[in-house]
Amino acid sequence: MKEEILERLRQIEKDNDVRIIYAIESGSRMWGFASENSDYDIRFIYINNPRYYLSVNKKKDYIEVMDKEKNLDFAGWDIKKSLSLLLKSNMSLYEWINSPVIYVNSDEMESFISLSEYLWEKKNLIYSYIHLARGNYQHYIVNKKEIKLKKYLYILRTIAACMWLEKNNVGQEIENEGYYISRSEIISRYSQYPVSVDRLSLVIKEDNKYIYDLLQKIIKAKKEGKELSTSKPNKKANEWIEKKIEYYKNYAYRLGCNDDLKYKENRKLLIKFADNFLYSTVLQEIKKREQKLPTPVELEIASL
Repeated sequence: MKEEILERLRQIEKDNDVRIIYAIESGSRMWGFASENSDYDIRFIYINNPRYYLSVNKKKDYIEVMDKEKNLDFAGWDIKKSLSLLLKSNMSLYEWINSPVIYVNSDEMESFISLSEYLWEKKNLIYSYIHLARGNYQHYIVNKKEIKLKKYLYILRTIAACMWLEKNNVGQEIENEGYYISRSEIISRYSQYPVSVDRLSLVIKEDNKYIYDLLQKIIKAKKEGKELSTSKPNKKANEWIEKKIEYYKNYAYRLGCNDDLKYKENRKLLIKFADNFLYSTVLQEIKKREQKLPTPVELEIASL
């Protein structure tokens, strides 16, 4: 399947005149509860033709390609869009960076990841996760007579991510001011950021054995292809979920306000770093296109 995925990525490059610098597996195969029939959710970051960045018109900054017959789902973001989302501590982007299944990597992506280590904000990440958990809970669980088991799985996973972020103190403020930790401190923590539900579930196990056992039961059903199985609402689980959603909403709020002067000064500096990264990346892209160098996708295909 890897060979076919790479060939599809190469076709995406040709069809859109882009160069893909990073491609990974997302979704259930990244989180560790894929079944035999699960889709392949391939996510990627790409660099457009340099002329794209000089246009006065706003242009499309994402690519989506679906192949339902082969269960292949491709979705990618332009490097500029990715940098913008990185500045907002987008949770999906940080999960992509930590995916255990990597199809394509590059020097540009290594630099991108190094930059991301400075932009990590626990407050924004927790807000993102808890907003997703609350939305799924209200839409799929509240006032429902029958519930798809996998909906509990997605909600519990996002809450577990909040619990992990709190427990491991990732994004702890320097001197209790601002929102950053030093590079030397973050490397040991950032590299441990888990996307696997098996690892994330351990924080639930420490908190509530009943919820942990329920989660393991749902994971087992999902892996066996029973993801569409339904059940009655679990009152005990619902109470635990509501309690955690309320707790982490307040916890994120207590982390501080984004309006203090030091925070704004730090953000200006980080935005400048991101701008410089984009500028140098586009310049390098011009040179690579002039020299007709192979793309990272092409190099990966050649190595098979």
